[in-house]
Amino acid sequence: MNSSPENITILQRDHHTISRKQISTATLKVLYRLHEEGFTAYLAGGAVRDLMLNRQPKDFDVATEATPEQIRRLFRNCRIIGRRFRLAHVIFKNETIETSTFRAPIPTTPEDAQQGKTMTVNDGLVIRDNLFGTPEEDALRRDFTINALFYDPSDFTVIDHAGGLEDLNQRLIRVIGDPDRRFTEDPVRMIRAARFAGTLDFQIHQADFDSIRRNAPLLEQASPSRMYEEVQKLFFCGHAKKVYHWLEKTDLIRPMFTTFSDWVEEDPKRHDWVIQALEQMDRWREAQLSIHPSLLFALIFGEYHETLIAQKIEQGSAPFDAARDTVYQHLNSICIQVRIPKTVIYQVCDIMTNQLRFRKTKGRQPQRFMQSAGFLDAFLYLKYTTKTHNRDLDLLEFWAQLRRENPVKRAPHRAGPRRRRPRNKRK
Repeated sequence: MNSSPENITILQRDHHTISRKQISTATLKVLYRLHEEGFTAYLAGGAVRDLMLNRQPKDFDVATEATPEQIRRLFRNCRIIGRRFRLAHVIFKNETIETSTFRAPIPTTPEDAQQGKTMTVNDGLVIRDNLFGTPEEDALRRDFTINALFYDPSDFTVIDHAGGLEDLNQRLIRVIGDPDRRFTEDPVRMIRAARFAGTLDFQIHQADFDSIRRNAPLLEQASPSRMYEEVQKLFFCGHAKKVYHWLEKTDLIRPMFTTFSDWVEEDPKRHDWVIQALEQMDRWREAQLSIHPSLLFALIFGEYHETLIAQKIEQGSAPFDAARDTVYQHLNSICIQVRIPKTVIYQVCDIMTNQLRFRKTKGRQPQRFMQSAGFLDAFLYLKYTTKTHNRDLDLLEFWAQLRRENPVKRAPHRAGPRRRRPRNKRK
């Protein structure tokens, strides 16, 4: 291990376990092509972190001095995306390699800012950022120290500009720079801290933890569409229970789902439902099952929705209308903070209204129901709630037996909008 006067720590090949065999072929192609053209290029971010922890990365990112336009000229299979910061996606058959240009620090004064390249609102939230810089500047722009590591395939070294190697050893999530400022720049970083702490089984640095609790309300400024993406990462990561624990400790769950959070806190038993639902999600992920977001939201909010549905029925609403209206109104209200797509909302509505169809066990209705597109998600919800509350066990056994006797050869596709076939024009 070597350390330079500029506080750069360089881990030589014989001091780490990263091997090129662990890196995807597509990533190596991008790295080598950039090097051949004379550009500095590193494997960057979470992939290096995971490899250092002997975990298999879910994806690989590349950081380079080449600009997006230069990258696009080198790779015909490339497209440039992004507004806040432009990125190059190099697209291969089964993999897309996100390739970013080294970023420069965010200007702190109007005199430092370059006109049209960096914009901030008055409270410090960055909304556009296309300033390019050096590898060190890029590392120090990243969110956490453990995500600021580079792997150089030209000499097989690991490069650390921010103290990430030490924090990896201490199993610590630490923000690079002043946490209050960094969370103001991008409030979603607070959610990412909770996710990394849960998935990696790390602790959050105390100063950063305190900052998150102070700044949790800043999540209201985050993009609702981006929040939806982050929520899926939180609960589909395979460690949803641990992540939720950190969301509670840091007070982040409240600005995400305010009314639901208030309802859960009224009764400890309601909290048990959420934990059991997340444990189920983790079991499914461990079994490598693909879970649709609609089933995720149906499970997490299930008891809350059932309570509101029962209240509406007591007030005289028809059961079907009560279920559909309750789910739609609640999830639609969440969209102010977490923009759940309309299709997902409608599918959650279907899961809840389809619970009524399980009561109809006579005639040909069960067979027709089993062939419908939303049956499987509805059945998984029924199976979970039945076992969780120890209720309707006979009903569950009826449908389980019916499925065994009449297995569906393939899962039906969810119905989409029908497209009219173009008519052949007569000549």
